Amino acid sequence: MKYLNTSVANVKNGEAIVVAELNGQILSGNKEAIELYNYPSLKAFKEKKLKDLMPEDFAALYPEEMTPEHVNFDGYYTHVCKRNNGELFACKLHTHYQNFSGKKLLIGHVQEMNDDVDLEKLRLKQIITVLERELKAERAKNFNDSYIQITQQFSRCYPMLSNNDLKICYYLTLNYNSKQISQQLNITTDGVYAARKRIRKKLKLKPDQDLVMVLSNCVKCC
Repeated sequence: MKYLNTSVANVKNGEAIVVAELNGQILSGNKEAIELYNYPSLKAFKEKKLKDLMPEDFAALYPEEMTPEHVNFDGYYTHVCKRNNGELFACKLHTHYQNFSGKKLLIGHVQEMNDDVDLEKLRLKQIITVLERELKAERAKNFNDSYIQITQQFSRCYPMLSNNDLKICYYLTLNYNSKQISQQLNITTDGVYAARKRIRKKLKLKPDQDLVMVLSNCVKCC
């Protein structure tokens, strides 16, 4: 399948493909998708949003915008979907981002399951999963907001610090140890030790001054 003259990646034979905006507005679909969801035409299909393809209880939890926490990057997950006539069915769903003419869109790969599946049990599992993802997304947002606010404070207090220095300082104020910081930033623990030494030198700290305490005071006072 192609959209805006670009082929959709990793399409398997016979599976339904749905192309949508990150806000859920459907932009296109192949003939398998139109048939699977029982829509009379592509035009009618494009008038819907992704939540219209879901059970109502699950659709009510659908986010305003699909963030990475909501996307099944690592394979196919079992879902309950809804046809145009209201019939529910089980499917395997894989979602990912793809750029089309410079715009990031959401791609859904859908395969109907013909196995005997307990739809009610699957719906409950699906709701639990989306709630967990919403919590993860909210935590990520809060983390990003906190990171921006605190690193801006560090920049005001200590304009000589580089962006890499600011990252180290941020995690230090969260009481992360060097091993934890190295895991977060994908660097070695020796790299963290060297960064801490460099930061102390830039801040002209005395040997008896605690770096974490100095940074914490900056957050409180700046």
